[in-house]
Amino acid sequence: MTALSAPPRENKAAGILLVLAGTGLMTAMDGVAKFLVGADLSVFQILAVRGWFVIPVLLLWLPRAGGRAALKTKRLGGHLLRACFGILTPIFFFTGLKVLPLADAVAIFYGAPFIMTALSVPLLGERVGYHRWAAVVVGFVGVLIVTQPGSGAFQPAALLMVGASISYALLMLSGRLLGRTESVFLMILFFNVCTAVSATLVLPFVWKPMAYEHVAAAAAMAALTIAGHICLTKAFVIAPISVLTPFKYGALIWAALIGFVFWGDIPGKWVLVGAAVIAGSGLYMAHRESLVKKKK
Repeated sequence: MTALSAPPRENKAAGILLVLAGTGLMTAMDGVAKFLVGADLSVFQILAVRGWFVIPVLLLWLPRAGGRAALKTKRLGGHLLRACFGILTPIFFFTGLKVLPLADAVAIFYGAPFIMTALSVPLLGERVGYHRWAAVVVGFVGVLIVTQPGSGAFQPAALLMVGASISYALLMLSGRLLGRTESVFLMILFFNVCTAVSATLVLPFVWKPMAYEHVAAAAAMAALTIAGHICLTKAFVIAPISVLTPFKYGALIWAALIGFVFWGDIPGKWVLVGAAVIAGSGLYMAHRESLVKKKK
């Protein structure tokens, strides 16, 4: 067995650093998106221009992914459905970013793991024990603490973030279903192409001239997205999920820092409390998941 074909060696320290870097890069991408929607550019225009940068990079990667053979699929309908979720997620998220502070948006979005766990029962037939159901309930309580429905502090844009977390959860679950027969590369390429094409078709109705800094920002979004996915994918290849999951919640810290540095946003008391509840519930759910796997 050659070095290239040998399975990667486990490296927990490197995996943790890659997760921290990956979550930082993805949160920075969200920050760039907030800058662009704040410049009154349409979400569709942002997605289209970002896609124009992302897709050529993915196509350059095609030979390493298997060439034309990597594009073959017998589950076109599944890819199209997943692409719909992939389109809805940034539309909801980026639209909400126009109003919400970055830290608030990311905290609400992190309700997605709890939604995924709840939906995995009817959609995938997975078994979820009462410990993890309790973590799901507490996680949703954390989201309610951040959004504060029924209070004067409630912002309707928070519902967009809830929509983003639901569509993201469905994106991930559909990916698990497709992943049984389809390659990761094809799934990523397919929904990026669908997102870019769909957004481009809307451009005649929403296009606004872009300054050089806006084009550069869209290119930065593409670079941050690709780099972030590479870091996160590599991390979960070389280190156990149970070790890495706690560090994914570093995104909450990154969001607070980026929001403060660039917009002067200081997370409110209830945002911090809710984020702590969400992170705590997520960590407990990951802990229970690791215990279940050890028993198998």
